[in-house]
Amino acid sequence: MKRLIILFFIAAYATSCADIIDIYPVENMASEQFYKSEEEVNQALTGIYSRMGRNGTNDDLPTILYLMLSESRSDNWFMATVPNAQRDQADIRRFQVQTNNSWVSAGFNRLYSIIADANLLLSATEENEYKTQRAEALFLRAYAYFELVRTWGDVPLVLVPLTRPEALPYGRTPKAEVYGQIIEDLEFAMANLDDMPTGSRAGHAGAWAARTMLAYVYCTMAGYPLNDSGAYQKAVDALSPIINNLSGRFAPNYADIFDIDQEDTWDIFSVQFKSGNTGLGSSLPGYEVGGGSATATMFPEWVYSGYTVQGQDFRVDNGLVDDMLAENDERAMFPILTEGYYSLDDDKNPTIWVDKPYLLIKYLVRDNTNNVIKSWNDYPLNCPILRVSDAYLLYAEALIGVGRASEALPWINLVRTRAGILPLTGTPTIDDVMDERRKEYIGEGKRYFDLVRQGETVFLNSLKKFLDDNNQVSTEYGASYPTARDLLLPIPYSTISIHTDWDQNTGY
Repeated sequence: MKRLIILFFIAAYATSCADIIDIYPVENMASEQFYKSEEEVNQALTGIYSRMGRNGTNDDLPTILYLMLSESRSDNWFMATVPNAQRDQADIRRFQVQTNNSWVSAGFNRLYSIIADANLLLSATEENEYKTQRAEALFLRAYAYFELVRTWGDVPLVLVPLTRPEALPYGRTPKAEVYGQIIEDLEFAMANLDDMPTGSRAGHAGAWAARTMLAYVYCTMAGYPLNDSGAYQKAVDALSPIINNLSGRFAPNYADIFDIDQEDTWDIFSVQFKSGNTGLGSSLPGYEVGGGSATATMFPEWVYSGYTVQGQDFRVDNGLVDDMLAENDERAMFPILTEGYYSLDDDKNPTIWVDKPYLLIKYLVRDNTNNVIKSWNDYPLNCPILRVSDAYLLYAEALIGVGRASEALPWINLVRTRAGILPLTGTPTIDDVMDERRKEYIGEGKRYFDLVRQGETVFLNSLKKFLDDNNQVSTEYGASYPTARDLLLPIPYSTISIHTDWDQNTGY
């Protein structure tokens, strides 16, 4: 998969893409001459996957979507130093985002570029041909629409390639209709993909990914704002056929998931990255870590000599990590640097010790002998979007939601036991699942959406407590308390200024 993406980028750089815009699917005038063989269809499919990487820019989609636009707005991260640059990042964290925020535009446009490419592949192939490639394209389109609808609410539902004039009349489609299309696309993917692509197809979406994503969609629909009373049963139905088959991809140790030598072993679906200055590296480590000063860059010997970091100095919530450490939770030991700076031989370096620890290092390849990494956004570690714990915890949540809580307990405890903490006893609740998800996915962009789907009251109260505990709403840090508007992001100014008949999300 990584080699195919490299080949795609070589081809892309050799041709002009000036006529392609990212906000809407746009007609590629050469498409009628392109998809004439399976090789060409596969190249087009690789192009869709490549949109999830850096896509010719500095930043990949996980950085944009899961760190900046979601984790940054959750109760997992706080600002450890007063922001003095990269104001768009700080505005998101401080709940002061505006319609012209560059990260908001980048996320919205990148997701629609995935949809554009998927629509083009689907329109340029026959329904009874290339079913595997069409199923993957539909999975990726469903993925993009899922991220769009839960981040921005009502969004245009576009299912065919459009020219710019054809795109202009499109309005915002109601959420329920968008979810209906997501479900339809995922059901086709479930029926037409292998369970779990491996070998030369590692990194491609499979039926297990489609089923897990579908369960995630249904669990989201069960909560705010749709509050669909029947959605939890549908999530149970989506996962029941595979839930007992996933154990072989459940990593025995939490740290194994983020081990570069075990890539494509434990995930169900991930964004693929590769170092070597080919434009395929990850930018995640450059943003998830602290600021760029000598006292905040806590691991210079773990990385290549030219390592720098981007943006603000974010740290993991002290209260959360303290609670996890009190239980000897392994998830607070590997992916978080818990006691300031340590060198590889565990000798504390007092010259670069920091007062505010709990730095996320989940995606950092800690190898000072690595001479393949060429820049701050050239890291090789894949970013898991779905893994087995997703399926286990979504299944547990759905079982509780349909009144079968006792059946949920073993699935929650599989995750807890791997983390080295005591299993739950008694009857679990959805609050137990949400607490487990928060710890399992620190830095992976899931907590914000979990807060949203628990409803406005939980969302606002949780974030207010978090901001107060970390002294964020003050003259020093200048954050604002979130309001109901922060349940969604604004439609980007660059888009709504063209579509003047659209209503902006409330409060922006």
